[in-house]
Amino acid sequence: MSPTFPAGRRLLGGTAAAAGLALAGPVVRAQPAAAPAGWPAKPVRMVVPAAAGGQTDQFSRFVAEHLARAFGQPFVVDNRPGGAGSIGALQVTKSAPDGHALLFSAASFTVVPQALNPNQQYDLLRDLAPVVQIGAGGNFLAASAESPIRTTRELIERARAAPDTLTYGTTGVGSVPHILMSALLKQHGARMGHVPYKSGAEVLRDLVGGVLQVGWVDTTTGGPAGAAGRVRLLGISGTFRVPGNPDVATLAEQGFGSDLNGWLGLFAPAGTPEPVIRAVNAEVNRLMGLDEARKRLDTMNVATFPRNTHEDFARTVRADLQAWRRIVVDNGIQAE
Repeated sequence: MSPTFPAGRRLLGGTAAAAGLALAGPVVRAQPAAAPAGWPAKPVRMVVPAAAGGQTDQFSRFVAEHLARAFGQPFVVDNRPGGAGSIGALQVTKSAPDGHALLFSAASFTVVPQALNPNQQYDLLRDLAPVVQIGAGGNFLAASAESPIRTTRELIERARAAPDTLTYGTTGVGSVPHILMSALLKQHGARMGHVPYKSGAEVLRDLVGGVLQVGWVDTTTGGPAGAAGRVRLLGISGTFRVPGNPDVATLAEQGFGSDLNGWLGLFAPAGTPEPVIRAVNAEVNRLMGLDEARKRLDTMNVATFPRNTHEDFARTVRADLQAWRRIVVDNGIQAE
């Protein structure tokens, strides 16, 4: 029988409706990447399958502003939330593969929905071309500041001793936190009630208000709340700690959970010319090595990230899809 979590995984992929990102080792390019002749010939549409104001949206606008300066045409963010990311992705898969449509998405809107439903309306590996991965990281597992639970181990022990008496909140059935928590509880023979929310902001609100005992929050909003003592941060999923909360250990470091990470990334319609993909990849890699990026990422409780080619990102997407699918199947998780 397959393990609840894939063994030996060290991926730069996989998060949350919008994962918190932690990254390392930037490479700085001296000059902007050269654009292919004739591209972009008009504004580039950057579809974001998330609502305005969240972590994914904030990152997309930061990247879009830079690409517009670098390539001399507007990169227009088009928010298309809904359908677990499929609404936005379908917009891009149906666009002409000429480099004027891009998808700025997260693992939680791409590989995870595909793992939950291999028969969804588009095929991630067939219909989209990976361009560049932007970071890797996770979400905080947090408890209400009023809760007596102070560590992940205490949480698991209580959930084992008194099954279903504790509840935890996530951004929905089939979300990255729901999948990770389901696997974590099963692995340790524990049970908790799941409370699905529509947004991470609602989870954080009810944690702060003491309405919710335990919940998963992103690093951008959850980190400051934890530092201020409004919630208690028990651990972070993935393989990286974040700069704003360096004392919060990963769940893997504590002996719990998976080392799968979340990420943000750019995709293009399948068939987009490779020179366009390479130019965007190089420019995003250059951006993330600039002081401007360092300062912006610090305000969002993230760090810089390793340079990666579009081939690297494609390998990550394939490996993550396989890993998430295994977790989904092993734990009998189904999307709503």
